[in-house]
Amino acid sequence: MPTVSPLPSFEPGKLDLTSTAFRAWLAEERARKLSLDVAHKPLILIGAGSYLARDFVADVVAKGRVVALVDNVRAGQTFEGIPYIGDAALGNLLTRTPDAIGLLCCGSENAINHFTKAWGHRPQPLLSYFEVISLLPDIASHNYWFVPAFSDPEQIAAIHEKAGKVFSDALSLQTLDALMLYRLTWDIRHIARIAKPEKAIYFEPDVMPMTNHERLVDGGAYDGDTVRDFITKTGGHYDHIHAFEIDPVNADAFAFKTQDIKHLDLHRVGLWNQRAEMGIEQRIDNGSRVSQNAKVTVPLDAMDNMDLGAVSLIKLDIEGAENQALEGGRKLIETHRPKLAVCAYHKADDFLTILDTLLSLRDDYRLTLRHYSPILFDSVIFAL
Repeated sequence: MPTVSPLPSFEPGKLDLTSTAFRAWLAEERARKLSLDVAHKPLILIGAGSYLARDFVADVVAKGRVVALVDNVRAGQTFEGIPYIGDAALGNLLTRTPDAIGLLCCGSENAINHFTKAWGHRPQPLLSYFEVISLLPDIASHNYWFVPAFSDPEQIAAIHEKAGKVFSDALSLQTLDALMLYRLTWDIRHIARIAKPEKAIYFEPDVMPMTNHERLVDGGAYDGDTVRDFITKTGGHYDHIHAFEIDPVNADAFAFKTQDIKHLDLHRVGLWNQRAEMGIEQRIDNGSRVSQNAKVTVPLDAMDNMDLGAVSLIKLDIEGAENQALEGGRKLIETHRPKLAVCAYHKADDFLTILDTLLSLRDDYRLTLRHYSPILFDSVIFAL
């Protein structure tokens, strides 16, 4: 992977993204990456079987000089005439094409760790696919509109200034700095400095201590993965679980996989700021979301309209509707002061809007920030 130019030393929360020195460093970083000439060099797509990057892989194969796709499961197959190889064959390939550039296409913690290790300390650069999209926006499809949206320097500076005044613990400030540096450069090594294990999300003891009498609202319940983790972390001692899932396929899977769990209600309703009905964009991963253009419609409602009891913990990972859900639970939150775990990565301005809402709900919450992925996804704001 190409060497990142050294940053000026700074204390957590002291990084000045608007300074002349920082902007000069950022310009030098971009110029250095552009000099790699990704558009004209032979490319090796690493982890090319990733579902997350399937459109990116197809676009780069169509428009770039791809010489191989690395995916151990598909080794021996081809895609548009390009061979799939196993990572064990990387060494010989790089010997034959010493000017090749690696594009890391996967997004999960295990896959990135595996393929980064397989690439090793080679002189050829290894770039993340968001990094490549930021350098060559024409090479990728409209599915990656969010890369430039999340990279706006003025918005990032505004986020950094606002959030830097809200978070006070050292790890939150380090996490904030790393996330903003990542969005400005898309270099995954900035994230690697602060990323927590993916499996630790929502219920780390230092940011989400729990009692034996929790009453959980699980917003974005998917197939029950969060509920099962919650039960493990509480040792099975809790009062009640209200799970919300709008995707009918996911809700069916949730119902099937949680049949033996007691004190659990599944609500096939999306959390919102009022009672409504909206279309849903269904996906085969866990990213289904409300959409005004979708054909399948689902009911939405506000937490304040439901009899949920004295909720003690709210987790929201609902594909960009987190702020509306918080507004829809304003009375519940003001009354019961539940602990909150709110995802803030679905929209470019999530940090700004969600922090504004959290600060308006109560004035006695202590907010912390943690990140649970090696790429953009899974930033969580906790309120205790």
